[in-house]
Amino acid sequence: MTVEQDRAEGALPYRPLPQTIDDLKVPDIFLANLVLKHCFYLDVFKLADLEERLKLSIPIIMELLDYLNRQKYIEILGTDPYLNTFTTTTLNFRYALTTEGKKRAAHILEYDAYIGPAPVTLEDYWDQVTRQSIKITSVSPERLQEGLQGLVVTPELINQLGPALMSGKPLFLYGPPGNGKTTIALRLGQMWDDVILIPYAIYVEGQIVRLFDEMIHRPVPAPGSDPELIDRRWLRTVRPTVIVGGELTLDMLDLSFSPTLKYYEAPLQLKANNGMLIVDDFGRQHIAPHELLNRWIIPMENHQDLLCLHTGQKFTIPFDLFLVFATNLEPTTLIDDAFLRRIRSKVKLTEVSREQFIEIFRLVCQHYEVQFDLEAVEYLVNTYYADHQRRMDACHPRDLVEHILDHSRFHRVEPTLSKENLDRACNTYFVY
Repeated sequence: MTVEQDRAEGALPYRPLPQTIDDLKVPDIFLANLVLKHCFYLDVFKLADLEERLKLSIPIIMELLDYLNRQKYIEILGTDPYLNTFTTTTLNFRYALTTEGKKRAAHILEYDAYIGPAPVTLEDYWDQVTRQSIKITSVSPERLQEGLQGLVVTPELINQLGPALMSGKPLFLYGPPGNGKTTIALRLGQMWDDVILIPYAIYVEGQIVRLFDEMIHRPVPAPGSDPELIDRRWLRTVRPTVIVGGELTLDMLDLSFSPTLKYYEAPLQLKANNGMLIVDDFGRQHIAPHELLNRWIIPMENHQDLLCLHTGQKFTIPFDLFLVFATNLEPTTLIDDAFLRRIRSKVKLTEVSREQFIEIFRLVCQHYEVQFDLEAVEYLVNTYYADHQRRMDACHPRDLVEHILDHSRFHRVEPTLSKENLDRACNTYFVY
């Protein structure tokens, strides 16, 4: 299957492979220095080695190597002596740095140690983010129900979450702890089944901002596509989901410059573009809620954020993401009406009903392969939750069953959902 066929079927978003240095729109001297840095760590290398590392086309790499050769920074060693047949094709030529080339590369590495794939321009990044905006996505009721499968949710909750997803505007999930706010938020991040493109790195005002994060972005292979037609500086990934909790600080929302490596790491909101950013335990960060929202009030309105290089130069980036705040604190105690207005949807997750509690217990037992016992669960409810002495939180069934599993493993016995085991679990789990 060709790239054109894949794209026509909506299966393969891609950007065409640049064939000349001018197509890259990145200064040629920057690219030549990047090649030189890669060569420094390769010792003896061939064109294919640089093609894989730089994600550039052979013609562009040959042009850059030709320049470095004229500058006496690299030398051509000839073809690989281990090949069975002699050939003069340049693809099999071996290259190495000269003494001057090693000195030049070492000097460059002192000022910029980035040795990843060639970057894309900020202009091209803006263009791609706009093409695959979170606001052009669509989620059906059936897809939402499928994505929440295994959770006990009401039709009312589905009807609240669906429009919130479609809007792409910020969502506030609140309610008492232990009732699934984080779980539901993470499930929402899996609703989109389309593929987007993200670059390894972005070139900004002579600086590198590394965007790709192995912990966040999940690459998706492109079966049947022709790699010779695709710009491999862009990775195909699912829409990202970034979650941050009480450790969040304002510094994490700005560029992080490494004084050792001499390049930047993208902030959280940049890594979350075209996807979801979850602020979990909102209100329990080291910064006040209004400080965080003040930082984002303009980006939420204008869909762009302002970042600053250590040189003082400022530039704008897209702010195209589904922002979710999850908290067990009352929203009105955290932020004022002006901020609440900018958070389009507010969804409250409360304690579950008796019927929901029993159904959750059934699902948890099924997950852990423990025999479900309705009589034992009804005993639990009547004994430990009677007269509203405590909330029926959605997390209790899982936690209590895990207590039973821990006890069974310790004593090397088969786990059972008995009244005795539930009493023992409750006496350890609840605070009276």
